[in-house]
Order: sequence, then structure tokens, then C-alpha cells
Amino acid sequence: MLDPVVATLSLAAFLLHVPAAPSLDPGPTPACPSDMRLVTGTHADEVQHLCTDPRKDAKTTHCFAYFEGLTGEEGARTDVRVCMDQFEAPNRRGARPLVMQSFRMAERWCGQRGKRVCSEQEWELACEGGERRPLAYGWQVNRTQCNSDKAWRPFDARALAAGGEDEKKELEKLWQGSTSGSYLSCVSPFGIYDMMGNVEEWVATRPGRKFPGALMGGFWAKPWTGCRGTNDAHEPTFTFYETGFRCCADPGKLSDTTKAQDGGDTAKDESGEAKPKPAKKKRKKRAG
Repeated sequence: MLDPVVATLSLAAFLLHVPAAPSLDPGPTPACPSDMRLVTGTHADEVQHLCTDPRKDAKTTHCFAYFEGLTGEEGARTDVRVCMDQFEAPNRRGARPLVMQSFRMAERWCGQRGKRVCSEQEWELACEGGERRPLAYGWQVNRTQCNSDKAWRPFDARALAAGGEDEKKELEKLWQGSTSGSYLSCVSPFGIYDMMGNVEEWVATRPGRKFPGALMGGFWAKPWTGCRGTNDAHEPTFTFYETGFRCCADPGKLSDTTKAQDGGDTAKDESGEAKPKPAKKKRKKRAG
């Protein structure tokens, strides 16, 4: 039998020489600007997974783990090849994501930069990868991987609709988001950060949806989120304290030297008026 002291010392010596974990980001490619990542593959309209660890709570059953590599696919297939922002808008590591954004505002913001809102199919493939993972980071739920397990806070709808300082104070009270890229392990197989949790992201919906935009990925207080699951219940002018987005572009359209001038981190309201900060938005919208 191996002496336990020798075994411990041998293990310690081994650990001292273990190389650093490789980056989960595959890195930039020539087809996309350095702050975007190339997403390529085939999207399946419907994907099923086998739950291996179902757990019940007072309301429903949640799945904590899935059979790795076992998936079922149905429906239409869509070939995807797109450049996607690595981070939520304004697409800068360490920046605070924009919130109180509508689908129309996302369209304008992305368009000003020579980009567009990502499609539902592009977003899902970017999150799940070619393996069709149920979660951006893998097959087992780990609530520390992404910013999605904060306690829900009640909101004051009147303050959010009031604009000015009232809205700004309410947004600060509700904010539990993280700066982009803070959760280093919350990265998809394509190197896209924060696709689960943090802020909900507007996407352009697939055919058959009622509205042109939908919200994906959940937010900081929605722990049961994943790569599939679309909130398509809102009109394109809907905004809320956790709604944001990221942008996409066709490969080869943009480069680090030819990006469209964007005019800074601004959003626009539905009239098209530029606003320096999302918190200054004054439109009244129904909470939902």
C-alpha cells in the first residue's frame, strides 16, 4: 500500500505542475472584428434532452443535469454563419450592459454600427454549440457559473415609468447585473459571454411568432434559464429594467478598421431621439 504521506506529497507535486486551464474563448477569426466571434453550424428548430436529475419544488420540477451528448432534433434546419458580439451591448468587457431597451431601440443601436439584431436561431446556436448543450457552459446546472441566481426584487412600476431621477433611482435599486465578462465561466462554445443570466437579450424572432422581437437568456433573477426558451410575449416597444441585447453582422462585413462610427454608448427612444443614458428614458410602458 502506498504510504499516505508519500501519496499526498506526490499529489501536491503534480498539482504544482498542472498548467493553467485553457481559455474557454476560441478567440477571434479573420471573418469577424476582434470584439465579435464567428458562430457557424446548423440550427435545429427543436431540441430535446434527457434529464438525469429532476428535482421538485413547491411549484414544478426542475432539471439539474442532462445526459451528456444525447439529444433529439426535430423540425427545420437552418445553416448559420454569423459574427456575434462577444458581450452584451455596448459590447465591451467590463462595461455595464444597457438596460431599459426595446427591440426597436436594439435595431437602431445595432444598425448605427453596421450590424443588426441577432436572430433567434443564431442566438440559440451560439449558446448551445454544435453539441446542442442545454446550458451555455455544459450539461449540469451550476448556479455559480452565470449571473442568474440573484433574489428577485419587487419593482415600482410608477417610478420606472416616471423618467428622470425617479427612474434612475429605481433602476439602481433593482440592478443586480454584472459588468460584461465578469463571470469567466459563463461563456458559450463559440466564446460568447453572459448568454445565460445578467440581462435578457432581444432577438429577431423566427417565422410564426406574434411579434418581431423576443427575449432570450433570462436575467440575474431567473435561475432556471438555458439556451432554449423564448419570451415572445412582448411588443417591440416594450422595455423593462432587465431588457438588453447584443448585435450580429454578416461575416466579412465589418473589420476593426472599417467599423461604422457609432457615436458612443447611446440608445434611442421610439421617436428616434438620441439619449446619453438608458436611465433617462421617459416613455411610459406597462410592466410585464
